[in-house]
Amino acid sequence: MGPLVFRQMLRERRRGMLWWSLAVAALTLITGASYPAVRDAGEGLDQFMESMPEGVLEMMGATDGITSPAGYLNSQFHSNIFPIVLLIFGISVAAWAVAGSEREGTLESLLANPVHRWRVGVERFAGAAVLLAGLALIATALLVAFRSPFELDELGVGEMIAAGVGALLLALLFTAITYASGAATGSKGWAIAAGAGLATATYVVYGLSSFVDLLDSVRWISPWYWFLSPSPLREGWTFEAIGVPLLVTIPVVIIGTVVFTRRDLT
Repeated sequence: MGPLVFRQMLRERRRGMLWWSLAVAALTLITGASYPAVRDAGEGLDQFMESMPEGVLEMMGATDGITSPAGYLNSQFHSNIFPIVLLIFGISVAAWAVAGSEREGTLESLLANPVHRWRVGVERFAGAAVLLAGLALIATALLVAFRSPFELDELGVGEMIAAGVGALLLALLFTAITYASGAATGSKGWAIAAGAGLATATYVVYGLSSFVDLLDSVRWISPWYWFLSPSPLREGWTFEAIGVPLLVTIPVVIIGTVVFTRRDLT
């Protein structure tokens, strides 16, 4: 029969995806085009940033300053606004995938067809992942395509792609947590709370770890730490930013799907 649930989900989301794509494209172009002005501000901005506490700089992704291409994109895009946009989109779609659809009453009609529950769960999560990857691809492709006009030539294409993939996998991990929570509980509220709550909590752990000794000893559990220390814009394809999120995401999706197939929906 093919991935009918997957294709249906993509069709239902195509209009919303169009608007999200335009927003991400505009955000990426505005951010990239602003770099020459920031660079021309020169040493003054970097000196100001150096006067700030190290923990603040880490949270901002500005440990390398903000006038270098890597420092600018890290501090203004990849360490904050870009993954946050992906998180908002991924969590909203994943919360609907099972729990939201169940709340609307459309899940039961879908399951009345000759389709296994696990296929519904897996294909809808796959749909969320593909949509999320589409947004990450748009942003990354625009930065690579306009690398010279934006005067970001110092950055290698491989590093820029690695940063885009890293941000995607960071968002995908919390998308998976949202999906699994919704699939296991049937509650859209619990699903959003799990995904958004853990994303926020782990970001706080990462950001405050430079100030609090207790948090510094556990910062390794934060997916933000995997992604930002070190940044793929500097180090390229690191296992921490690429491999570890995948190793966590896969079992989360499996567990959520298994619980969903055994849960009583009546």
